[in-house]
Amino acid sequence: MKRLLSTLALVLPLAFSALPALAQDAPSYAMQAPAPVQDDAQIRGRISSFDGGYALQVTDDNGYIDNIQLHEGTIINPTGLTLEPGMVVSILGYNAGSFFAANEIDTPYTFYADVPYYAGHPWNYYGPSISIGFFFGNAGWWHGAAFAGPGRPIGGVRGYANTRVTTIYNGGRFQGRNYVAPPERGGYRAPAARAAAARSSGGSGRR
Repeated sequence: MKRLLSTLALVLPLAFSALPALAQDAPSYAMQAPAPVQDDAQIRGRISSFDGGYALQVTDDNGYIDNIQLHEGTIINPTGLTLEPGMVVSILGYNAGSFFAANEIDTPYTFYADVPYYAGHPWNYYGPSISIGFFFGNAGWWHGAAFAGPGRPIGGVRGYANTRVTTIYNGGRFQGRNYVAPPERGGYRAPAARAAAARSSGGSGRR
């Protein structure tokens, strides 16, 4: 027992003396490895709420309610569309932690006399009893077929491995991971931002 205690008395100081060397700062020529870039992803579903600014909630095709955040310049198709609860959407963007950041929002609607239509009826003709599969059967308005390989389901989101959707977005440019398009190319402007721009230019504030 005495021999063990003597051995520990010799070894422990040596062990603790090595800790400062392990904890020292990285050398000046080293840099921290960058975090891996997350894949772009897609959400398909129906709008359940929209605050009229930037916060959107979508009930996706797996039944999850997803928190979506728009930014100035998020592309909305068709250009000029005002998003409303009940509308069917396909959203491209990326996981930003507590929300899904939307770079592009596509809808199946076409304007007739300033009213969004789908298949010969105003958009709100199709209530929540109509499955969203009815809309996604037509691949012409959403970009699901534009990716290489099948999507990887993560909750209500489809991730596409090693994919940045740079070949789909157009009319704007990336600012970090956000894609920003001008209003004439479908870029979103929140009402407050439109009003401020109109005041500075002496216009009416309409898109």
